[in-house]
Amino acid sequence: MEFDRELIVRAQAGDRSAHEAIVNQFSAMVFRLTSRFFRSREDVEDIAQDVFLKVFARIDQVRPDENFPGWLARVTVNTCYDELRKTRRRKEAMESYGPEVAAEQTVAPQEPDWAGKARLALQRLDPKLRIPLVLKEVDEMSVEEIAKTMGLTQTNVKVRLFRARKKLQSILGGTEEHN
Repeated sequence: MEFDRELIVRAQAGDRSAHEAIVNQFSAMVFRLTSRFFRSREDVEDIAQDVFLKVFARIDQVRPDENFPGWLARVTVNTCYDELRKTRRRKEAMESYGPEVAAEQTVAPQEPDWAGKARLALQRLDPKLRIPLVLKEVDEMSVEEIAKTMGLTQTNVKVRLFRARKKLQSILGGTEEHN
């Protein structure tokens, strides 16, 4: 993605049109990354907004000569992880202290097609495994890019990719162990 580094300098100077141009240029990337973590359009929009608020609050820390798209991707992934942690804590609190949750849907949905099965299997993966796999296979990022985006070592990314593929194979093959 070609990026005009002058936009950073203008945004740091408080130029609102530069802020708008950055949002316009990178909103698709932020939405795509965020949608790997969250399915609800409202959640994706809210988190994307949070990402850009964080970016512009810290725009003075960005050096125009550095990889802004990579830094933005990292802010996006970190914001998503933060929201997942908050969501998990809320869910645990509701389970511990909240009212009884209604029983889950008892009617089984129709058997999905192969792509549907794959999507459902992906959703069952822990985000720590799902996100690197999607970044690699869908967004076609390199292991190095994934490592920088997620703040991991390249070895750790490779391990997560291996585990994600193994888990997917297990889920799709019907041999997954149930807790």
